[in-house]
Amino acid sequence: MRLDENIMHEVADVIRQLYARGLTQVRGGNVSVIDRQAGTVYITPTGVPRHLINDNDIAVVTVDGKVIVGTPSSELRMHLSTYRHVPDAKAIVHAHPVNVLALYESGGSLDLSLFTEAAVRAKCVAEVPPLQPGTEELAEAVGRALESTGCNVAVLRRHGIVAYSTISAYDALDVVEAMADLAQEQALMRTLRP
Repeated sequence: MRLDENIMHEVADVIRQLYARGLTQVRGGNVSVIDRQAGTVYITPTGVPRHLINDNDIAVVTVDGKVIVGTPSSELRMHLSTYRHVPDAKAIVHAHPVNVLALYESGGSLDLSLFTEAAVRAKCVAEVPPLQPGTEELAEAVGRALESTGCNVAVLRRHGIVAYSTISAYDALDVVEAMADLAQEQALMRTLRP
């Protein structure tokens, strides 16, 4: 099987950007792109430091989860579930932005109306209760939440955020960045209010 080098590069580059922006830990977060025509998913590997990932590290699996190349992320199930539940999804970014988690754990939520960039990039934000990472339960909860709400972003309580794009992994990264920036803006607003 011939692998798509452009997709491999995109996935590797986006995960490096995610780490550089401080949106995940050195071995955390994951990125995937689906090639629906070929029936394959390109996804970040497990265990490789995010800033060191290169194109050849990217794992490739079939849409039903059979590994073709590499060692896929422990969150593979969540990516596959999202692609099943959201047929127009092309790319997924999963990150761990601390400011988003802190906002939700302190009783708040993302208010898209406060930041134009966020309102443009997110249709709405779904919420998934705390569930064990890497499990089928979490995978199905994320897929169902995105499908039932029509949102392209979900906050995974006490865990992170998932965003999908119908365009590219760069576009999904843009969504995650906008949500993290919005959470920072909301935190600043709380401290600046008299």
